[in-house]
Formats: sequence, C-alpha cells, structure tokens
Amino acid sequence: MTTTEGVEFLSIVHIYYMKDYLATNFYTQTQLQTSGQSQVHWDNITNAPDISGMHWLDPAIARIIQFSATPPVSPSSGDFYIDTDDNHLYKYNGASWDDQGVPTTGDRVVNLDSTAESVYEWSGSAWLEDTIPSTGDAITIIDDGDGNAAIYTYTSSLTWVKIADIDPVSSTLQQAYNNGQTITVSNSLGPVVLDASSSTTAPLQLTEILSAPISNLDDGQIANIDGELYMYDSTATSFVSVNREKAIFGRRGNTRNQFLDIYVSGLTSNNTGELLPQNAIITRIYGMLSAAGICDIYIYKNDNFTTPIATLSFNASDKEVLTDVYVALTAQDHLQAYCSNSVAINDPVIHVEYAYTK
Repeated sequence: MTTTEGVEFLSIVHIYYMKDYLATNFYTQTQLQTSGQSQVHWDNITNAPDISGMHWLDPAIARIIQFSATPPVSPSSGDFYIDTDDNHLYKYNGASWDDQGVPTTGDRVVNLDSTAESVYEWSGSAWLEDTIPSTGDAITIIDDGDGNAAIYTYTSSLTWVKIADIDPVSSTLQQAYNNGQTITVSNSLGPVVLDASSSTTAPLQLTEILSAPISNLDDGQIANIDGELYMYDSTATSFVSVNREKAIFGRRGNTRNQFLDIYVSGLTSNNTGELLPQNAIITRIYGMLSAAGICDIYIYKNDNFTTPIATLSFNASDKEVLTDVYVALTAQDHLQAYCSNSVAINDPVIHVEYAYTK
C-alpha cells in the first residue's frame, strides 16, 4: 500500500467513525438556524441582555415630588419630598409634613422631579442618582402614599406607571391603622402571648393620652388616660378605670333604722361620707351580716336622704351581692349608707365598689 493509499484509507475510516460522534454531540448549521431543532440551557448564556417580561430594580421607599430646602407648595396627602437641609424624607399627612427620620445607607427613592424619573440612593452622606430607568424596568414602592406598597413599570414616555397595588388587610399593624382598619386577632387555639421574659423591655406600651377617645368605641378597648388604665364599657357609655375603689360602711352589734359607720369606725356616715375625687360609677354593692336577717341598705349621696341612689336588700340571708349597678357619680359627691329594717340585724358590713370614669 502506497503512502497515498494509506492516507486515503485512514481518512475513510476516520470519517466513518466520526460521523456518528459528530451527529450525537454537535448541532449542524442547519439545526442551529431552524426553530425546534436545537436547544441551549439559559444558564449557559452570559453577557446577554435581559429579555424577560420585566427587569426588576431594587425596591424604593417612596416616590418623591422634589428635593428642596422648603416643603412643596399645594401638596396632596401622601406626597413625599426630601429636605436638602437635613436629607430626611418627609410625608404629607393632609395637614403637615411628618419627618420619616434619618435615612439609612442603601435607602432608595424615585425622583419624579428628574427628567427620567431616576432612582436615587442614600450613600450614607448624600442622595446620589443610582439608576436611570429603561423601558420595561419594574420597581416596588414600599409606601405609595397610603401606607401600602405598589408596583410600577417604566414606559417609553420616560415615566413610571402603576400596574398594581399591594394592599394587604394587615401586613403590618401600622399599615392597617393607616387604612383605618379594625385589626382582629383570632386566638381560638390559644391566647395571644407577649413574651418579654428574656428581655429588659416592657411587653406592651400604651402611650398616655390626656382625654378619653371619642370615636370607634367598643367594649373591651383599653387606654392609658392621664396615667391610669381605663377600659371602655358600653353600658356605662364611658371609659371605666380598671382599678376599683371601695367605700366600706358598717356597724358593730345590733343595728336597726340607723346610719352605718364609715369603715365600721364609730363615725356615722350621715355626718360625713366617702368623698369622690373625680367622676365615677358604682359597679357593685355587696355585704354580709353576722347571721341571716332582713333589711334594706340604702346608699345616699350628698346628704340627700329622700331617695336612695341604690339599695342592697337582705331577705332572710347573711350575704348579698348586687352587680351591674351603674350609678353615675360626679366629682366631689360623697356617699352615705343607712340600714332600714323593722327587726334588728347584727354586724352589717357593706362594700360599695366604684370605678373612675372618663
């Protein structure tokens, strides 16, 4: 076999075996140019433009209407601006501008006052233009002015267009309050626990207010009014102090048709009384005798002994409790107690329970 013949033979053998190898491991030019005849995994493509539906930018806190040293003129509720004096973000509440606090490095805003409505980012010392948006960009605005988030997409007209509101019923308590929503927590499987056992801070804080709330009232609402804890009572139509006070009246020995002493002290209540420092409401009256007896305990106020404001009746019993009395009292009223009976009873001790009201 000559050299020429040997080369020709080896070429034929190589082509014969390589044909199957090439067909199995490589696409032909025709296959690469024909739809459906070849495929490449997306993760293996680099340095290619983003051709998905939207290109998502990092979220921004808000959309601001301007950077300025003075607040914008004629703002609308929910508008934001950045004060160039302190670099703080401010939000208009409908009457005044609320300071949103010191910015944190990485905070971002959309500047509607720029030509392209660019995204600005706080560097730690200044607000810098970070991104000039392109058509198809999308961004989540954390507070769209209503306390909730919204999604915007950038259009060819160089403006952001809202495409969706994200308004959860109660994604946070603050958002729910901002929307005027009532927040209900269901605890059918167990109590709501505020566990501060491993902390040095209080588990709950109620900011002190100087007067009672007047709107959206309902039973069970609590408030820190003037440094004291109150709960709303719809029957009393007022906030009632959680702490209860008691006026105690009584008399040692046989008692019939006579005023009871204050604190069983020998000082009869018709000469003085239990003084109330502020508006209040009687909630319960209860008492005990040394033995079963029959009598009426009349509760009077302010030396008016004509008509009692409440009555606790013993009917052949030694213990009686009167609940849900709801007798309203005014600041500086004083209470007195009288035992009315035809047959003497022994050792009456009467408790008049009251709560302060707002």
